[in-house]
Amino acid sequence: MKIDLNIERTIAEVQREFSQQFPALSLRFFTKKHEAYKGSPAKFMINDPSQKLIQIEKNPHSGNLYIEDDMPTWQVERLFEEAFGLHVQVFRKSGNTWLETSVTDDLTLDAQNTKGLQSLRHHFDHVDPMDYREQD
Repeated sequence: MKIDLNIERTIAEVQREFSQQFPALSLRFFTKKHEAYKGSPAKFMINDPSQKLIQIEKNPHSGNLYIEDDMPTWQVERLFEEAFGLHVQVFRKSGNTWLETSVTDDLTLDAQNTKGLQSLRHHFDHVDPMDYREQD
């Protein structure tokens, strides 16, 4: 898939475009970078989806980012970082919770998405909208 990262686009627009391809995954933007297989502290999450990319890129410039279904999660996150200076984490739906995928960074986007879709068939009593601990 091609993601248009025009500096005038909002975080919400990029998130929506990503989620159209991967409905059980979510891109979350942060103010600080992270290493592969490591999580990002919640205090660095950008909670205002109306922010434009120009406001959060280190060296603002527009362009396209090409990602494939069979790319590992860590590689996608690194592409955002290296090409645009955007700090992102992929989150996966797990029932009613969004999990940061740091523990499963080797899984492809397609595998993460499938795992998230499968979790929607299970009933979870505990409802927490955001959980930073991988539960697998």
